[in-house]
Amino acid sequence: MKRWMLVAVGLIALTLAGLPAGASAGSATLYELTENMKLDDLSKPTLRTASAALQGTSELGTPLCPAALVGILTMVGLPSGTTCTLTAFGEDAVSLGGGNGSFTGAFAVVVNVDNVVDAPEFVVMTGTFGAQMQILTDANGQTLPLIRIANGTLVTSDVFGVPVAYVGMFFPGVTPQMFKPASFGGVFRLPFAVQNDKKVKSKKGAPAFYLGDTGDFIPVQQNETSLGYATVRVEIGF
Repeated sequence: MKRWMLVAVGLIALTLAGLPAGASAGSATLYELTENMKLDDLSKPTLRTASAALQGTSELGTPLCPAALVGILTMVGLPSGTTCTLTAFGEDAVSLGGGNGSFTGAFAVVVNVDNVVDAPEFVVMTGTFGAQMQILTDANGQTLPLIRIANGTLVTSDVFGVPVAYVGMFFPGVTPQMFKPASFGGVFRLPFAVQNDKKVKSKKGAPAFYLGDTGDFIPVQQNETSLGYATVRVEIGF
């Protein structure tokens, strides 16, 4: 593992230099809970398409957790805090030749209302998103378990079912500008395992890692798995 890490550090330094500032920490982090993938041609595929369901959190003050929304939650007596819980459904298409593609989808900010034991589910804000994506490679052209997110756009559609353009009519002191569209970038970190100094696909229940921006191995934590499987981690920076 140490030998593989040393090689990775040298090869990916320039590749990761183009990642958005703060992408490693991210103002929002989501995890891919399920994915359905298809290939255009099983014998000689050129295009990979997929749909996925994700869940995660965003920091207070970001477009996915605006202070105005938290203020409304407090005003109406619903749970609020320093982060917002997110759910999202997305679709992507990636060229298997160049590793480039794009994704689109819809998100919801949810809070816990009727069952404090399970995950939050009551929708308080919704919107859409889209971005370009590029699978990264090292200096030798080998694929890395990283996908760059670039030129992203996020648009909030409604708050408590009220279209953003009319939020001021229902919530005093709130304006549409508080929910304006935002740009974003980031990275997908794909989980992997290491066996005999080689990177291999992770297996259910086995130790797995994410590749960090400096080539470090980041252990996948228990809360980053879904039914025992390591999940893809999506880090978003605005």
